[in-house]
Amino acid sequence: PTSTSTTSTISGFNGVVGAASGTGLVMTEAARFNTIATLTNLAASEDNRSTMLHTPSLVDNIARIVQNERSDVARQCSALAIMNLSNGDKDHVPEMASELLLETLVLLLQDETSPETRRNAAVALFNVACADENTVRVVRYKDGVILDALLEMLLGRKKSDHDEQEETNSSSRADAAETLFNMACSESEETTTRMAKHAGLLDGLANVLVQNNNNNNNAGAVASIDVQLYCAATLRRMAELIHAPMASQGPLLSSLVKASTWTKATDIAEAMESHATAALENRYPMAEHFGLLNALARMASPSDNDNDTTTMETAESIKIRQSAIHAIEKLARDQDARTLLANNENIMMALTQASYGMDATVEGHESNPVQIALKHLVPAM
Repeated sequence: PTSTSTTSTISGFNGVVGAASGTGLVMTEAARFNTIATLTNLAASEDNRSTMLHTPSLVDNIARIVQNERSDVARQCSALAIMNLSNGDKDHVPEMASELLLETLVLLLQDETSPETRRNAAVALFNVACADENTVRVVRYKDGVILDALLEMLLGRKKSDHDEQEETNSSSRADAAETLFNMACSESEETTTRMAKHAGLLDGLANVLVQNNNNNNNAGAVASIDVQLYCAATLRRMAELIHAPMASQGPLLSSLVKASTWTKATDIAEAMESHATAALENRYPMAEHFGLLNALARMASPSDNDNDTTTMETAESIKIRQSAIHAIEKLARDQDARTLLANNENIMMALTQASYGMDATVEGHESNPVQIALKHLVPAM
């Protein structure tokens, strides 16, 4: 649009949100909706986005509609406009991370009336968080309110009786999961540290992975495989970043123990291996953490159902066992942890079984992790 048409649109739009004087006081509901719809359609064009994003007060005024307009249709249309505007490259996105817009996205993520509105908000937040400098603003906002909103969406507690709406809910969960994963991959130490410390986040990610094993109605619907993969990958990333003596190490280890029953991919076993490898200080806290050695032993042991799985699934289970064995071998190198491992019957049984099977030799490694682990543990028995 030309500068004239943009100015005209903004002037009318200020009236939509209740300027002290001007046309807005006499605009009908239909006229207000048409104004919002026009902005939404303009934002759908890549050629218009840069101009719109750099037009003073435009984004803020769209956000105010969500907060002030009583019409559900207008709110839904505004959410779509925000999503369209956020769909630019990283040079444009920082314009979308104001306090007002973040507050608006929280309201939209929690919208009770429209799954589509929640999904549009989740997509917008994903786009905003693609810019690394914005992730800090997101995690800082009201001490993690956005993380809580994403986690609530991720757990899938809002259910629908209609298949189409349920499909939208599922898509929203995937957007929320991908947003958290991208934020966990941020180069900003403040972003990842705040995520690691945020109460309930790590446990919530693990809960998503074990929902199909949970009979509690509050646990939410079973997540799609895409959602599960993002959650598992986020836990793996957190295992690389968190280390002793950080207070978040305990919640991380508890989450990994809980998620260890999920074996659709190698992420959880790899998370335990990487955590044991990343820092020597991690090893003894891992060995003494309740349930962790038993979880590692279970992952290191051949599955009872291996003969019933496909070739791909069997290959996946082998990778899980190999990562678990490598984690055990790293823990066995720690002198303080050896007694704990040597006295754990499940750990010793898993190593014994592995020493006679295919897990005894790990491709690409000159040394045998099973033999190394046993060499350290047998004298400590």
